[in-house]
Amino acid sequence: MTTRQAELQRVLGSLADEISQAEWVALVDQNGLMVSSVPADPPADSDRIAAMTAAVAQTAERVLAELEGGRLRFATVTGAKRQHLTVFLSSDRLLAIGLAPDAEAQSVIPHLMRWVPELIQVLKQRYASE
Repeated sequence: MTTRQAELQRVLGSLADEISQAEWVALVDQNGLMVSSVPADPPADSDRIAAMTAAVAQTAERVLAELEGGRLRFATVTGAKRQHLTVFLSSDRLLAIGLAPDAEAQSVIPHLMRWVPELIQVLKQRYASE
């Protein structure tokens, strides 16, 4: 029997495999809780990844609202050692991707277009163990 967690790991793993510079790919809720992550033990603390993803989401939504920028799609924060890309999947789910600082966030878009619809389908699907 397939579980939601197993399916999430499969889809996140496939996405991570396609993004050559991904240090992690994680599904996070708007409250800053980690739902699933690849790898299971990322190079940055998973609680921090989840909390900062939610913080970026709140800040980015506020900025766009103030600037009348429309619906938020993604936000990126880039430092000297690491880049954090937050992708808005729905009102309650975020995708966090850790990248090298020199990676172009736009280069991730084709991979997101391939895997995000399947990820959303997994999130919507009902499983026997629920």
